[in-house]
Amino acid sequence: MFEPATYHYLGAAVMDDQIVTLLLRLVHIVGGIFWVGAMFLMAGFLIPTARATGRDGGKFMQHLMQQRKLPVYLASAMLLTVVSGLILYGRLVSATDGAWAGTAPGIAYGSGGLAAILGAALGMAISGTAARRMATIGQTVAQGGPSAEQQAEMTRLQSRMARGSRIAAALLLIASVAMAIARYL
Repeated sequence: MFEPATYHYLGAAVMDDQIVTLLLRLVHIVGGIFWVGAMFLMAGFLIPTARATGRDGGKFMQHLMQQRKLPVYLASAMLLTVVSGLILYGRLVSATDGAWAGTAPGIAYGSGGLAAILGAALGMAISGTAARRMATIGQTVAQGGPSAEQQAEMTRLQSRMARGSRIAAALLLIASVAMAIARYL
C-alpha cells in the first residue's frame, strides 16, 4: 500500500505527465494546422497567382517572404510540429517497450510522421532554395527591370518553387490523413 506522501507524489507525476502530453499535442496540432494550411495556400493559390500576375506577383511574394517573414513562421511551425510529433511518438513507443509501434495506429502515426518529415525536407530543399535564389535576384534588380537572363532564371525558379510546394503539400496531405485516422484503426 502506498503511503499518502508517496501516493501524492505519484499523482503529481501522473498529472505532470498528462500536462506534458497535452502541451505537446497542442503544439503539434496547432503548429501542424498552420504549416499544412499555409502549404496548401501557397501551392494552390499564392504561387500560381504570383506567377500569373508577373512583376506585380513577384513584388507581392517578395513582400510576403522578406517583410512579412513567412519563411520564418513556416520553418518555426514545421520544426515545432515535427519535434513535438517525434517526442509524442517516442513517448508512446517507450511506454510500451516498442510494441505500440507495430499496432495499426502506431504504423499509421509513424507513416504520417515520415510523410511530414519528407514533406519538410523536400519543401526546404526544392522550394526553399528556389525562394532564396529568387530573393537574391529580386534584390539585385529592384532598381531596374531584370535582364533577359535574370527573367529566364526567375521563371525557372518559380516553376521549381511551385513544384516543390505541390510535392510538400501532397506529402503533408498524406501526413494529415494518417494522423486524423490513426487512432481509429
